[in-house]
Amino acid sequence: MNLTLRQLRAFAAVADAHSFTEAAAQLHLTQSALSVLVRELERDLGVRVLDRTTRRVSLTEAGRDFYPSVQRILNDLGNAVTSVADLRDKKKGILRLAAPQLMACTLIPQVIAAYRERFPNVEVRVTDTLPEHLMAGLVTGEVELAIGPDQQPADSAVEVESKTLFRDRHWLICRPDHALARRKKVCWDELSPYPFIAPTQDFMRRLRAESHADLQGVLPFPVQAVSYMTTALGMVAAGLGLTVCPTYAASLVKGYGLQTVPLEQPQFFREVCVYSPANRALSPVANSFIGFIVQYAQNREHSA
Repeated sequence: MNLTLRQLRAFAAVADAHSFTEAAAQLHLTQSALSVLVRELERDLGVRVLDRTTRRVSLTEAGRDFYPSVQRILNDLGNAVTSVADLRDKKKGILRLAAPQLMACTLIPQVIAAYRERFPNVEVRVTDTLPEHLMAGLVTGEVELAIGPDQQPADSAVEVESKTLFRDRHWLICRPDHALARRKKVCWDELSPYPFIAPTQDFMRRLRAESHADLQGVLPFPVQAVSYMTTALGMVAAGLGLTVCPTYAASLVKGYGLQTVPLEQPQFFREVCVYSPANRALSPVANSFIGFIVQYAQNREHSA
């Protein structure tokens, strides 16, 4: 049995209108075309579902039993189509994204708040993680997007695409009563007398690789590497050394009561990117969020 959607809609329309003429008008069909659909339905069912008279059309006993099921099918289909349309139009949906812990507590909440003003029924769920674990959720499919400092994805079956959002400068962070706090700028070679707290485990390696300068003789010493920026800021606040921090985390630095000072020779920048799987189709919400955060980053750069 191969009942079609057109047959079911034709039957329901006639049953509701009690008239082939009215039902045909509602469905924008000729009366003969509608009659053909109903006859095909009854032939496939092997039973009459409508009684026709010159004045009125009514349901047979089989038709009365069949009608509620047809209504449920048509209603469920209508709801499903509406649901997909809402997803397409970003009227609802869930987006799962990953971000390093520092970005997840500073920049990302601001972006999500701005996004939800435009799409209030879209839920954005954030997984905060270590920078070195940023791509893990993309590989497993637990998140659709990852946002964080540029990095090379680990070898995996999932090919990752990236889009640069902005270049973010790093600043020296110290206590307000530190000897360097009131300086207009500080060079890296001036940090050597002070304990330095690297804000991530791979920070010093990246500094050497990306500064385009030989820093072997001027890198601060001793160096202690931690895994979270909040740990580094807490240690600086306790007077245990100096650290560096990206611009987007300025609010967190202020919350610890610390001072930012321009750090030069060399200036150190990191690109912040949005990552997505190259071999998977993104949801409408994910595509929308990428476009939104790109525009957000451009506006942020122009206002800086």
